[in-house]
Amino acid sequence: MAKAIPTDPRTNRVQRTPGPRTGLIRGFEEIFNELRKVIWPSMAELRTMTFVVIVTVIVVSLVLGLIDYVLAHSIVKFEFAKPS
Repeated sequence: MAKAIPTDPRTNRVQRTPGPRTGLIRGFEEIFNELRKVIWPSMAELRTMTFVVIVTVIVVSLVLGLIDYVLAHSIVKFEFAKPS
């Protein structure tokens, strides 16, 4: 009868060599590296862009408010008109 040769499951393991960091620490390192590449706007550019955004929001709000007002009052006039 043949002898059973015990197999060692540890021999099938893949030897891992320490590589670059992974996970949370590596993620933060990549974020900081990308932030170093950013060209930040000057204070004057930032002020101008902020003003443009605020004015755009106000203008769009007024236009949408006007459209809502006109539609709301036109629907009321047509829906609740007195029959003649």
